[in-house]
Amino acid sequence: RGDRWQRISPDLSYNDADKLGDIPYQTIFAIAESPQHFGSLYVGTDDGRAHYTNDGGIQWVEITNGLAPNRWVSRIEASRFASGTIYLAQNGKRNDDFAAYLWRSPDHGATWSDNADGIPCGPINVVREDPKNAGILYVGTDLGVYVSTDAAKSWNVLGGGLPTVHVHDLIIHPEADVAVIATHGRGMYALDIQALR
Repeated sequence: RGDRWQRISPDLSYNDADKLGDIPYQTIFAIAESPQHFGSLYVGTDDGRAHYTNDGGIQWVEITNGLAPNRWVSRIEASRFASGTIYLAQNGKRNDDFAAYLWRSPDHGATWSDNADGIPCGPINVVREDPKNAGILYVGTDLGVYVSTDAAKSWNVLGGGLPTVHVHDLIIHPEADVAVIATHGRGMYALDIQALR
């Protein structure tokens, strides 16, 4: 419960001494634990690296190949429905790159497919899988929230009075069926998402 800590990884960033103190800061920024397999962890850094461990940190495998190079890993989401399936969002605005980067891997990050087609703007700050429907995905961007109800084949604005605003985080409450959305400077919003299902 936090009384004692054990280190489970080496430095997983690029650890470039010439860039220490700059942005990115060469830190772990995203961590996801598999809800299906104890000890399966995914880690992403703000300088663009991603790693996977299947044994609680004894051995780490880099899974960066196939992602946009040197782009901040803003969020990793491990699927509740398919073992080994993960979603990874990258954010390039610190490199003056405002593209939408959203990736899906069915094999713990060994291969990646681009799921950002149809998201009209980036950068993406967060990706979440619906806890009850594997085909529904949500992404929070610098210009609001987008939702896909067909496993990322198409994307639509998630409305309901949410302003066009920088979305830092979002979560789907698994029992109340409510999306809770945290923004930068415009407070927090709650939206009933039952109709999407």
